[in-house]
Amino acid sequence: MSGAADRGAWRLIAVRDFSVRLRERSFLISTLLNVSVISVLVLARASGGFGGAPSFDLGVVGGADVVAVANDAAALGGNDITVHVDPFPDRAAADAALVAGSIDAVVTGSQLYGLASVDQRLQALVQTSAHQAAVDRVFAAHHVPAAEREAASRTDPLALGALQPAPPDRQGDAGVAFIGVLLLYGQLFGYGMWVATGVIEEKASRIVEMLLSAIRPQQLLAGKIVGIGVLGLAQLITIAGFAIGLALLTHAQNVPSSAIWAALLVIGWFILGYAFYASLFAAAGSLVSRMEELQNVIVPINLTILVSFIISIGSLQDPNSTLAVVASILPVSSALAMPVRIVLGAATGWQIALSLILLIGSAVALVPVGARLYSGAVLRTGSRVKLRDAWRAA
Repeated sequence: MSGAADRGAWRLIAVRDFSVRLRERSFLISTLLNVSVISVLVLARASGGFGGAPSFDLGVVGGADVVAVANDAAALGGNDITVHVDPFPDRAAADAALVAGSIDAVVTGSQLYGLASVDQRLQALVQTSAHQAAVDRVFAAHHVPAAEREAASRTDPLALGALQPAPPDRQGDAGVAFIGVLLLYGQLFGYGMWVATGVIEEKASRIVEMLLSAIRPQQLLAGKIVGIGVLGLAQLITIAGFAIGLALLTHAQNVPSSAIWAALLVIGWFILGYAFYASLFAAAGSLVSRMEELQNVIVPINLTILVSFIISIGSLQDPNSTLAVVASILPVSSALAMPVRIVLGAATGWQIALSLILLIGSAVALVPVGARLYSGAVLRTGSRVKLRDAWRAA
């Protein structure tokens, strides 16, 4: 084959791998599985079960003073804790509602009680409100002026501040970041595995011998990585579009400012992460001839991706920890860790720039390394090929 034709042959390989994988049942199953998981997470968030504000139903038995305590407790919750106040004519009716599960707790003139216990967050609100009502009664009995009464009753007399304040919507962004890193982990691992298994299938069926009679190993590897990667990118875009559409319908998230930005980050970092790991998966697949041997070969790659995923999940709670910062910069983990810190507003400009430089540079450096290992091992069948032998044979 001429040089010009050889250089363009990778496109034919890419189209072939894209078409073959697209028609496989595993692609349809993985798409449906991802859509199902995303649906559960988005709907849970829309209903307040994932990253939303907690909500309580508080039953009230008593006069206007008890109702006022309950209403003040609801006001203390603000936007962080929602408290619905439900008056009842007597304790028997309130107890029946408590047993039925329609309310979470009951407050009377002298008691706050639940079915088995009272949630500590609701307990704190009601106790604070009741304490304030008792203090107000004492002030009124001693004719304390209203201005002094208000100053003494403030629960937050000190102004709050921070040297490096966190974004006000970080809690909501954490939910979006969790969904994003979950998608990234699944896509990087799943499509990397497809690259490795595709290499083994071609070796086992001896198709690779026919292909290499017409195309160089580097071109064959490039076509395979691009074809499978484009399919993964198309699936990721489809899933992200579905998630944003569902979030819009359910009002689960401020879509324009958060979810769309997160989706773009996931897509961009998938491309970079896939470029980094794909050549390693291909080289690993070329070292063995049977699927049973693949798991042992890719253990280091799998562990690296898994540990990166675990660190990324941990950084949702503390994105500025030393471990999270280091993981977001190192090429082996930045594809998963850095998007989380960007969505949470914790990554600085120099950290993002350094992470991109290292990841892109490492991916560029790994391509010829992976291609050489692939070239030296792809035609060798039988027992597992050692890295040193594959490198020397190329």
